[in-house]
Amino acid sequence: MNSKFVRHIFNIFLFGFAGIGILFVFVFVSMQFGLLNVKGSTSERNSYFNINKNTISKTNSNSLVIFCQINILGKYAPITSINIYKTLNKGADDLILSQMISVASKRFENDFIFNKEMENCNNNKSVDLLLPMTAYDWADTDQWALMKEVFIRDQDIIKKAASDVGISPRLILGGVMGEQFRFFNNRRETFKGYFEPLKILASLSKISFGIAGIKPETVDQIEENLKNSNSPFYLGPNMENIISYEVEVDIDSVRMTRITDAKNPYYSYLYVGLYMKQLMAQWEKAGYSLENRPEILATLYNLGFNHSVPKENPVAGGSVININNKDYIFGDIAYEFYYSGELSDTFPIVVQ
Repeated sequence: MNSKFVRHIFNIFLFGFAGIGILFVFVFVSMQFGLLNVKGSTSERNSYFNINKNTISKTNSNSLVIFCQINILGKYAPITSINIYKTLNKGADDLILSQMISVASKRFENDFIFNKEMENCNNNKSVDLLLPMTAYDWADTDQWALMKEVFIRDQDIIKKAASDVGISPRLILGGVMGEQFRFFNNRRETFKGYFEPLKILASLSKISFGIAGIKPETVDQIEENLKNSNSPFYLGPNMENIISYEVEVDIDSVRMTRITDAKNPYYSYLYVGLYMKQLMAQWEKAGYSLENRPEILATLYNLGFNHSVPKENPVAGGSVININNKDYIFGDIAYEFYYSGELSDTFPIVVQ
């Protein structure tokens, strides 16, 4: 065997082993920097961790670390991180939560980026991770955090009003939300100093009244539509007596008491539901459907009966409300809420 052939065989083995070595180094480095990880959906993580900024600012430093670590884990194991968040939301102490995070992190102990991000949580270097955002500007506000708490607290009342009318509670809430955001946006200091600490919604008291910002003349129209079988807004004989009064009472006074009752807002929600149901009836009779059109129902709730003109391609509109430095029109708030998944555990989305 000549020496030239031997050297040729030697070079093949040499370059082969060198190539394998380079491949192993590449894999090792990629694993250390997490380049080969298949991570969880960021949108799934962000849509769930709607942790209010005001809540974060009041927690101790250890809780801030836990918020951050849950968020990091959410990129790698979103289902596990959601389970930990649910445990946090039920009032578990930091020791239990830290242990849950520690156990869940075991799988990623060799991931360089994972460990670095977790370390940054402890060093408070990753500020953005302490403020997880939803896909909606309004859902990241302390105003929405208050509304959400009140809606959950009053869910039996809201569900009864919706059931009595035969409409989705989410449609009703879309109208109420717009009124509350509009009020709180114009009275930020009042919100922070009064409504937020007391955990109550604003009850309007000038032109529009109650938590739903409904006008007395609108209430009068709603009730008239219930009785008038010739009205395009008529809901049928079964709904004629859903609103009733005692004999010889001052109806205007009773109406005002009902729509401004902060302790029992049943009628506020009921009138919103009836208003929207009557709009749906009008459009249905004209050959158009407002089923699953929360943006149109909220727009017309904001604008009034006179603006309800059935047509083929209606568009959202209404008052402009600035929320979290973003301008919304009234109808868009209701539309985004309806399909956002917010409060879906309490008020499920039911698409017809």
